[in-house]
Amino acid sequence: MDRKILTAVFVVGLVATMAGAGIYAYFSDTETSTGNIFTAGTLNLQIRDGDESWGDGVTSTWTMSNMKPGDTCTGFVGLRRLGTISADHLEIACSNSVTDPPGPESDTEEGTTDMDEAMEITHMLYYDDTWEVDLLALLTDQNGNGIKDLDDFETQGFDDLTPPNGATWFEMDLRFHPTLADNDYQGDTLTTTILFTLNQHSSQ
Repeated sequence: MDRKILTAVFVVGLVATMAGAGIYAYFSDTETSTGNIFTAGTLNLQIRDGDESWGDGVTSTWTMSNMKPGDTCTGFVGLRRLGTISADHLEIACSNSVTDPPGPESDTEEGTTDMDEAMEITHMLYYDDTWEVDLLALLTDQNGNGIKDLDDFETQGFDDLTPPNGATWFEMDLRFHPTLADNDYQGDTLTTTILFTLNQHSSQ
């Protein structure tokens, strides 16, 4: 048998050996990990005011009816966290909407939308029993009218505030400015909504 025939026989034998390697059985043992449950935690912010108990919202905390220049009002909102996870920070924002119905005759500008610029904020504080933040000191005169008002609050808002831990309070005093509140606003209505948002940042 020449060398070429021997080589061919060897190659065929090697292929047969490799093919046969797949037919052998082997022992195995498989175990399982069960009961792997992932439940998201909750952020739950509740608020209250002077005449409404703790809940998911309050109404008419700051109101003035039939107001005239120089009139004032004061109010507060309490905040508490009831969720299962801690919060990273609190945001406070507001939005303002003005309704200017036709008339009365002495309303010198129809379609007025800037009544919030005449609603001066004279006191605004966020605090609990151990700390306080003077929000009015942080607010800037965004519209350049010389006072800090609800329009400035809407434009700026507040972020990165300490989240409530137990009962925490937001106080605000307002004044219908005695000189900025002119005949342009007679019969107009300003509606302000204040939004408190509790946040938790994701882990990186």
